[in-house]
Amino acid sequence: MEKIKVMIIGNNDNRIYEIKSLLVNDVIALVGFSKLGEAALEKTLSLNPQVILIQCDEDGTEAISMAEKIYIKLPGANVIFLCDQLSVAIIDKAMFAGVRKVLPFPVDALELIANIELVNHVEKSRSENSNQVAANMESKVVTIFGAKGGIGKTTIAVNVGVTLAKIGKKVIMIDANLQFGDVNVFFDVDSKYTISDLTQGRDSGDIDAIKRCIVLHYSGVSILCAPKSPEYAEYVSVKNLETIINTLRPFYDYIIIDTPPAFSDMTMCAIENANLVLMISEPDISTLRNTKISLGILDSLLQRDKIEIVINRVANGMITLKDIQRVLGVPIKNKISLDLKTALICHNKGVPMVIEAPRNPMAQDLAKLGKNIAELINKK
Repeated sequence: MEKIKVMIIGNNDNRIYEIKSLLVNDVIALVGFSKLGEAALEKTLSLNPQVILIQCDEDGTEAISMAEKIYIKLPGANVIFLCDQLSVAIIDKAMFAGVRKVLPFPVDALELIANIELVNHVEKSRSENSNQVAANMESKVVTIFGAKGGIGKTTIAVNVGVTLAKIGKKVIMIDANLQFGDVNVFFDVDSKYTISDLTQGRDSGDIDAIKRCIVLHYSGVSILCAPKSPEYAEYVSVKNLETIINTLRPFYDYIIIDTPPAFSDMTMCAIENANLVLMISEPDISTLRNTKISLGILDSLLQRDKIEIVINRVANGMITLKDIQRVLGVPIKNKISLDLKTALICHNKGVPMVIEAPRNPMAQDLAKLGKNIAELINKK
């Protein structure tokens, strides 16, 4: 059964968490959440949810304004209000704003899920028609994550980005490994300004300021580099990263985010804002163990449906793909063959493998993964 994509928009983190806790159900896929504001609208258009739950306070003005914008810009989306206090005035305004259902809050979890299923069923045909329209309106965010360092995560991120640029897509890479990110090394570029310079100037929501901090590689990939020294990482907050992502959405086809190998707040921000998460693993017991634990964590956080497993450094060895599928409990569709010598040469030269050695089997696997990104996103 296809899950219903749901997004939450609220006034504060506590209320968003309360609503989120009600959505633990096999028919629901929570694709993201945001606080009320312009950033929430941009994120909604990018994630293209089928149902949007909006917290409505006693005044209701901001919630109604948001519902009106969603109704105009995302035909087929179903808005449900969760109101602290119900009144005839709010219900009347909500109706004219295109809201499908108004419910009191707190609400019973079963009642909420039943109403989500109901409005989704009623609007299904219109929603299906609008999905294709909305898919071309905003960029797609692809987060690269791995549960262990040194498994080729950045290599995959860089080569996927270059592949997308080579087929005509406008691509930007954000290095969110704030302490030891080295995306710039893989591209052999140096930027005068980094993400920490951007946030120290409080310009994370200014597209012109962001563009001044971006360095353009000759492959066509734009890069927002990590801080030049670990101590500058503290200047970049989760809010900064989310603002940067939302500001970039209208200007790029794909935003690729490279993350550190840890469940930090920054990593979770990148995952929660993503349309697709490539979880990188490799065929060794330690990495597979960490990957399985990570899948469990993301499942409990309702982010599991975004995940696509990529097995890197596949070679003839003791652990086969069948073994990996059995350990992880998921089918393995994406694999990258092993050529450590060529990978190391390309890294040291600062030239992505899909450019330096395009006929290499490993480079061909990386290019295939990059070309399949759009298909993988559409399946999510």
